[in-house]
Amino acid sequence: MSQGNISTFTGFGQLSDLPCLKLQFAQTSAVVSLYGGQVLSYQPIPGQELLWLSDKAQWQNDAAIRGGVPVCWPWFGPASGNINPQQQPMPNHGLVRNRLWQIQHSASSAAATSVNLSIAVNDLPESLWPAYAATHPVNLTLTLILSANQLSMQLSCDTPLYQQAALHSYFRINNLKKTTVTGLSQHYYDKVSNAEYFNADSIVGFNAETDRIYYKTGSQLQLATDTQHLTIDQRGHDASVIWNPWQQKSRELPDMADHGFTEFVCVESARLELTQPQKLCLVQTLLPG
Repeated sequence: MSQGNISTFTGFGQLSDLPCLKLQFAQTSAVVSLYGGQVLSYQPIPGQELLWLSDKAQWQNDAAIRGGVPVCWPWFGPASGNINPQQQPMPNHGLVRNRLWQIQHSASSAAATSVNLSIAVNDLPESLWPAYAATHPVNLTLTLILSANQLSMQLSCDTPLYQQAALHSYFRINNLKKTTVTGLSQHYYDKVSNAEYFNADSIVGFNAETDRIYYKTGSQLQLATDTQHLTIDQRGHDASVIWNPWQQKSRELPDMADHGFTEFVCVESARLELTQPQKLCLVQTLLPG
């Protein structure tokens, strides 16, 4: 007998008129916006929210929603010179964060509640799919599976492309000074100082602006504070990104409160390699404990 269900509704928090789906399985729940294909909420038990959503988040006028789990594709961050050799204006983090996705399939069973969302993209830069980008749409799929003890998010593209992707997860925390991430690799690029480092310390804390790409991270990371613990499983990735904007950038972002940086850290699963065309299957699974 199924313990789950899926329902459609409109509006989430201050994001009025936003088209959403709610997945329920036993006591657990998750909310995903069809705008951006973006998970906005994951509650292992009612009232225990693991994801952070900015109080000032917007979605109207093509704005990308600040918080939850944004889908970055087919590039991460600003489009690099390889992707955008003509340096045309291109949106940060790709093409799908401010577009509507479609429901392809949903199901509930005795083990889990699941939904498949998809989006067809027909304006890829030619550099990502030479000879075909102008004439063929590319389908991107997000599969969510909610069970009693985890939420799994799988981003897939069956077309071999030069493509990057990230599940840009914002995790709600209750004490930034006591928050740590473990399981990261020793080799990372620090975007704040624009330098690469090797660090034998396996524990990463937050005491200043943090924006790092950790290369070749393993299959499991741990996010912890003095009262919280979350295991983050990842597959199909080649890097993990750790981000917190700290005070000055928090003040500068129009969709974040001045103190917003104290409420979250981003631990992102990413596929960033661009040396050859590849299919994509990037998975991040959240296991509270």
